[in-house]
Amino acid sequence: MLYVALILLLLICIGLAVYLRIYKKQIREISNQLDFISKNHSFKFIQTQIKPDEVYQLIERCNSLLREKRELHQEFIKKNDEINGTIVNLSHDIRTPLTSLDGYLQLADRSEDLNEQSHYITLAQTRIKQITKLVDELFLYTKLQNTDYQLDIDPINVVHLLSKNLFTFVDELSMKGKEPDVSLPDAPVRIEGNEGALERVFENIIRNYLIHGKDHLSINYENKEDQFVIHFTNLVDREQLINFEKIFIRFYKEDPSRTSHSSGLGLSIVQSLMEKMNGSVLASLDDDRFRISLVFQKSIRGTTDEATEHPGY
Repeated sequence: MLYVALILLLLICIGLAVYLRIYKKQIREISNQLDFISKNHSFKFIQTQIKPDEVYQLIERCNSLLREKRELHQEFIKKNDEINGTIVNLSHDIRTPLTSLDGYLQLADRSEDLNEQSHYITLAQTRIKQITKLVDELFLYTKLQNTDYQLDIDPINVVHLLSKNLFTFVDELSMKGKEPDVSLPDAPVRIEGNEGALERVFENIIRNYLIHGKDHLSINYENKEDQFVIHFTNLVDREQLINFEKIFIRFYKEDPSRTSHSSGLGLSIVQSLMEKMNGSVLASLDDDRFRISLVFQKSIRGTTDEATEHPGY
């Protein structure tokens, strides 16, 4: 019996020695693979043929970290491409009015006629306003991308505010040839929002229509139990390209060759502002009718009939 026990003990010791040897080999392989990944900036994952429980857990944890590293790298590449695209687009959008601004100022300087000088200076001032608007939109867009940036949310009479904003565009809308077809409720509708942000949302949508829209603008609504939806609808040219996956992406333009002095940030700003107000914006195309829908959350606060003054954004 003693002899058998010694043999069993010897076998156990040999088994433990083999196990420890394999264990050490696995740790050494993991170390070598990590060293290779680090030196070569590789995104490969750690692999082994034999995985004791402890080693398996270690490999899973290492691969999880490597997976996060890969995702961060891909996100960095994406952000870097976006930054490069931003610089290219912004440079193009600002260079165009700057070039014409310089030309108008030179013409004004060369002209001896006071009327001509005044005309060129007026045109130069128009270009200055365009540049200011482009920079302002970029600044606002950048500010809205900060997750810590919040808007002051209050009850807003959205019907009153939209009507007021439409009135400020009455001349420009009339130049399109037809008056807007507006159908809004007579009674006040209060939503959770920010007055300054809402004015910017309405302004950007109307300007988008003025630049790209066709025929008259139609505005109607849906009054749901806890939501209020405003639809802006207009015709678009069939050959006009509209990619709904990109329409709210910054600097996206239906036709990049068009020179409308638009930054391409308008609808992206609309989306960001709506999200900051716990709302949403949707786009759809039915035949040649393009629709932008603003979805607001109704407010259960406040009793005044008019939109009150609130801190802007």
